[in-house]
Amino acid sequence: MGRSPFLVNLGHHPNTGQDTGKITENSPGTEEFLKMIEIRNKVEEALKKTNMMMKKKWDAKKKSEVERKNGDLVWVDATHYSTDQPSRKLLTK
Repeated sequence: MGRSPFLVNLGHHPNTGQDTGKITENSPGTEEFLKMIEIRNKVEEALKKTNMMMKKKWDAKKKSEVERKNGDLVWVDATHYSTDQPSRKLLTK
């Protein structure tokens, strides 16, 4: 399979512009085409397996969300809130 790798993505032979007539199962191009389909299926299967492994690793690292209700105490970071005071030191206590 010395052909370019883009054929795996396309899944078919490029048109050479030559009319070869009726294609039979005995033609040499048919076997090559079937090999390309088999390679494409293997690549697709490998990509699905890789995606599943990556999802499994991501889900293992992901933390579960904490459910909050009204009235729960939470820590609020006030660094991004603006006030009328000239500095933090002068804020009312």
